[in-house]
Amino acid sequence: MKTKILFAFATLLFVACGNKVAQPEAAEDVNLPEYKLVSADEPRVSGSGHISPGQNLVYNIEINSPLQRDSLELLQDYFINKGKEDFPGINKIIVRVYLKGTASPGLPPYASLVLIGDNKEIEINEDANKIAEVIENQEEPKSETTKVQEKKDVFVGRYFCSRTHDTYIFNSDNTGLFVVQGCPPSNFTWKRSGNNVTVTHEYFGNEKLKYDPRKETLTEQSESFGTLVFDKR
Repeated sequence: MKTKILFAFATLLFVACGNKVAQPEAAEDVNLPEYKLVSADEPRVSGSGHISPGQNLVYNIEINSPLQRDSLELLQDYFINKGKEDFPGINKIIVRVYLKGTASPGLPPYASLVLIGDNKEIEINEDANKIAEVIENQEEPKSETTKVQEKKDVFVGRYFCSRTHDTYIFNSDNTGLFVVQGCPPSNFTWKRSGNNVTVTHEYFGNEKLKYDPRKETLTEQSESFGTLVFDKR
């Protein structure tokens, strides 16, 4: 009888311990900052399961607002562990963290969380806040009067050049933002007469662009690159 009681007690103790071991894993996920996985660029894996050292694993995620560094570290550790489990042998994992509404070509991430070998780095781009504010203002609910006014000019929006990866952002109040890869975004004002658009940059002066309403494109004549076409996104 005593043997049966001891066996039953040991079984209950084993189950209880097993339950306690499983709990921290679930809690860890709950404590993660809120994010949305937009896309992932996975490395090429050979038939034998080999990943070459030059292959990267990239996660593109979106967050609602800027995060403190310790919260970014939580996201970084989570995706590093996930990446190593999904792709054993991977030694370069990048997490691009975009602010809400900015996860599109030509717009820089708010933060880059990088693992190379055993070295972890976090780079924060404060200029991304400025871009997010401009986009958020474009998407704010408008009054009925404002909606009618904006319907008259379908030109307002974002235009991206797939060749240079530069972006023009045109606002309904005739202000805008020019985003060049690797540089801080610059402000400008604009006016349109038919298909002719004049952009007055904060530092570079006036620039003439051609608008094609049928294709929804902007054409720029660049001294360095020749004809550049920007598509509305």
